[in-house]
Amino acid sequence: MKVIAVDDNQANCKLLSLYVNRWGYTPEVYSKSKEAYRAIREEDEPVLILMDWMMPEMSGLEIVKRIRKERPDFPIYIIMLTAKSNKEDIIEGLDSGANDYITKPFDSQELKSRIKAGIRILKLEQKLLNREEELQEVNNRLKHSLQIIEQDVQAGRKIQFKLLPENDKVYRKYKFTHSIKPSLFLSGDFLNYFKIDRDNVGFYFLDVAGHGASSSFVTVLINSFINQYLDKYRFENDRTILSPSDLFDEINKMVLEEKLEKHLTLFYGIINLTQETLFYSNAGQVPYPILASKEEGESKFLETKNLPLGLMEESEHTEKKVNIYSGDTLYLLSDGILEILEEDSLEGKSDKLLSLIDYDTDMNSLQNKINLDEYDDLPDDITLLRVKRLEE
Repeated sequence: MKVIAVDDNQANCKLLSLYVNRWGYTPEVYSKSKEAYRAIREEDEPVLILMDWMMPEMSGLEIVKRIRKERPDFPIYIIMLTAKSNKEDIIEGLDSGANDYITKPFDSQELKSRIKAGIRILKLEQKLLNREEELQEVNNRLKHSLQIIEQDVQAGRKIQFKLLPENDKVYRKYKFTHSIKPSLFLSGDFLNYFKIDRDNVGFYFLDVAGHGASSSFVTVLINSFINQYLDKYRFENDRTILSPSDLFDEINKMVLEEKLEKHLTLFYGIINLTQETLFYSNAGQVPYPILASKEEGESKFLETKNLPLGLMEESEHTEKKVNIYSGDTLYLLSDGILEILEEDSLEGKSDKLLSLIDYDTDMNSLQNKINLDEYDDLPDDITLLRVKRLEE
């Protein structure tokens, strides 16, 4: 990373250049303040500045003030170097936009440590800047996607599906497989899975009420919203993404505040890869997820009785935890599957699903059992997610 040193004393410039180069950074020195000011204005990469205070033409303090005014968001870390040492001078320098302050004569090791600290901050700012640019690019693509959907429903459906995660993705011992059989409408179903940190993988299964463009737009919005909390955890240590109930509260509030006039069901789970546990909450998702145990040889619903999101301001969402053993399989199914089962009652359809799924049922087998390929025109999307703990 580049370090710019500004000092009207040529000897000091040479000394600073020598130190900076020795410490592994790229030095660029200026003895004339106006030249330094123009160079900093034109800099297009994050840069650390060693700025002398007292200089002819323009003082270091004046340069700092102008740069901060002209480039308020650009990552520049400024360390003031000056013989001024009283409290008022230090306050003035920092209030003017300097990040740090070292009095002359300075200790070289102290300066080295201050530069290292500044470089660490600049690298973090660069990461955040890059992430903001990536997010902006994603937002631009989404806006473009929405325009295409308005022009062509079929094109919109294809774009929405491109947002889906990689199929047959494996996180350590867990394999995620999904399948979506679309109806004639744009999908109100969506799912995703992602690495949260070294020990946790998150996944969700979403169903927005209704069909068509409006419901599909909400799935894109919810997906982006959850991704924001994933970023907040990584960059700001906001732990909402690790709490299903807290995440549900934020989504519920956003849906109501934006007046989307939509409600949605959502299952969100977190698999701890070290403890081999599933921590989850379910906001009205039906049918309930099915956990098929290899050890016990049976399948059961993970039942919870919580309301969908977007209906009312105050709603409670219980959190539950279950162990996931070697060979166990978790299945999540959208409510569209209930419409193609022949049984008359919900109880009968639920019993049928349990009979179709065991720990060894793969995605193709389940689709064959319900004759999914025989349906050309489905009344609703049928979305399936299978999470398998691979046998050791």
